Amino acid sequence: MTLSFRTYQPAADGITPDTARFQQALNDLDIQGGGTLVVESGRYLLGGLRIPSNCCLQLDEGAELIASACYDDFAHTTTLSVAELSDRAFLYARQQRNITLCGKGKITGSADAYFSAQPDEQGYRLPAQHRPRIVVLEDCEQITIQDITIEHAPMWTIHLVSCRQVNVERLTVDNDMTMANTDALNLDSCQDVIVHDCHLSAADDALCIKTTAKPPAMQYKAQRMSVSHCRLRSRSCALKIGTETFADIEDLNVSHCTLYDSNRGIGLISRDGGAFRRICFSDITLECVTAPPCHWGKADPIFISVRYRDPTIEPGVIEQIRFVRITGVSEGAINLHSTPAGYVRDIHFEDITLTQQSVDSTEQGLYDVRPPCNPARPTGMGLDNAYLVNPDTGRAYGVEAYPGGMPALFARGINGLTLHNMTLQRPSPLPVGWNHNAIIELAE
Repeated sequence: MTLSFRTYQPAADGITPDTARFQQALNDLDIQGGGTLVVESGRYLLGGLRIPSNCCLQLDEGAELIASACYDDFAHTTTLSVAELSDRAFLYARQQRNITLCGKGKITGSADAYFSAQPDEQGYRLPAQHRPRIVVLEDCEQITIQDITIEHAPMWTIHLVSCRQVNVERLTVDNDMTMANTDALNLDSCQDVIVHDCHLSAADDALCIKTTAKPPAMQYKAQRMSVSHCRLRSRSCALKIGTETFADIEDLNVSHCTLYDSNRGIGLISRDGGAFRRICFSDITLECVTAPPCHWGKADPIFISVRYRDPTIEPGVIEQIRFVRITGVSEGAINLHSTPAGYVRDIHFEDITLTQQSVDSTEQGLYDVRPPCNPARPTGMGLDNAYLVNPDTGRAYGVEAYPGGMPALFARGINGLTLHNMTLQRPSPLPVGWNHNAIIELAE
């Protein structure tokens, strides 16, 4: 069955709310057992919408869904999952199956309504406490997202929670590069996922695989995922695994991706008890540049870290990780940190070509192991989960200078590190403050 949204006589002017008409169209489709809702060219101002099973939402070229600038307009799409203090979504489904979002149209998130106009001295634009995520699907299966564009999300853009059989292709996310916590695509406890040929750009993580805290019935491993031929851009981490890791993350393959104009390239960060195993990155091109200090990372092309967040929760191990045919340029160093020692192990680098570049920045020569960010409130949210300046150093807690200056690879507390055919190109002569040793390995 195919329905035309035009037959519901929406205002389509981007000013008058069309929420009730849009939800009615989705409900009518559900009553008929499913089908396709075609949204024709026009600008549709909307609050929260619930997506039923067996639904294809097709946005034609010229169609624009505009998320309301008022958080109260999402009261009917309250989520089980909570991100920061966000418990509402623009497009929402729970325990549904066979959902498709597709077409040449776009979704706009009205992000400016949820952030301060100007950044602070750390480059941080203060967000409102309550901001809607754009797409949240919880405990759903047979999900397809194809061809659509999402812009200016005020919070996480697409959050797939405990979903199975997911296919994401030719998705474009283009968020404001000054707005933190606007991750482009978050795959949270998902299984059997394919992400292919996407362009994801956000101030926070572009693509993030995680296992957040959630109700026990939805707490699964994240496993069996393939990411390929994507272009990723981030002021934080272009391709991150973690930091929220309340269940294991296993059997991931990332290949033929370009991480460009990003602060941190690849990050694996264990904090909350879940282990990482059997993850391979291959044929990746990186470009890592220094970002404002509020963002985690110091232009490190690859970052692996195990560290306590909650003092009562032992972090999970990171093991059996392979990096093969990685090339690129960076203003920082490869960083491998395990605290306690030995929780990062069996890490293999092969055919790596990295060129380090000097830059006129006080941030170069530092490494960053955030989170936690505030020693007094290590599990806090908001600014407690962004940065707190250490009065003794003048830098954020978790940001330190390399002992003896910046190398090309810094490893602390790692067991079973294998380096094969690594080419590390550095400026000659070395800039002042750089370590003369390209590789530094410390026991702890």
